[in-house]
Amino acid sequence: MIKNIFFDIGNVLIHIHPDRYIQYLADSADLPVDVIKDAFPLEVHYAYERGEISGHEFFLSVRDGLPQPCCLKESDFWRGWQKLLGKETEVVSFLQSLSEKYTIWLLSNTNPRHIKDELESQVSFLEYIDGGIYSFDAGSRKPDSAIYEYALEKSGAKANESVFIDDLLDNIIAAENLGIKGIHYVDDEKLINDLKKFGIQVEEMTQNHV
Repeated sequence: MIKNIFFDIGNVLIHIHPDRYIQYLADSADLPVDVIKDAFPLEVHYAYERGEISGHEFFLSVRDGLPQPCCLKESDFWRGWQKLLGKETEVVSFLQSLSEKYTIWLLSNTNPRHIKDELESQVSFLEYIDGGIYSFDAGSRKPDSAIYEYALEKSGAKANESVFIDDLLDNIIAAENLGIKGIHYVDDEKLINDLKKFGIQVEEMTQNHV
């Protein structure tokens, strides 16, 4: 019997717009978009999401990796970072009904800026969430097994009583390797059908969320 549902955030509960972020940096630094994309330090980004470096160190790594001299200001960098987050998805519209029967957790590769400065003040769904498992707290990112183990420990959930929903298949496979039921999120209709396969009834979505 399923008792717990873990949701990824990006592109499951909130639309993510990396192109808006890249374009803002390009405009701020007066550089072509392709130059920003090619110079973006992905491994440093991952380190930031694992809580291994500070936000300032992340900014410096991005700025210093661009053609020099670079005029990118830290304030502009973080304004662009805000633009990554878009509107809530339609999935949010049935979180309330799920929360009445199941324990609902977030399980996300994310960073303090987006959680503390953006998410907590801008989204409507946190009232239906029992807790959040964030990579910067766990010191690990999906699909590393450590973050799922941390999630089970922190939530007190048992793997065989839990479902994890994510838009990236590798993250689902990693969860399933630990005995957690996985749902690869593609669209709302498939999600509802997949939840029903696990005996989870979902009220149909009735309104748009922003």
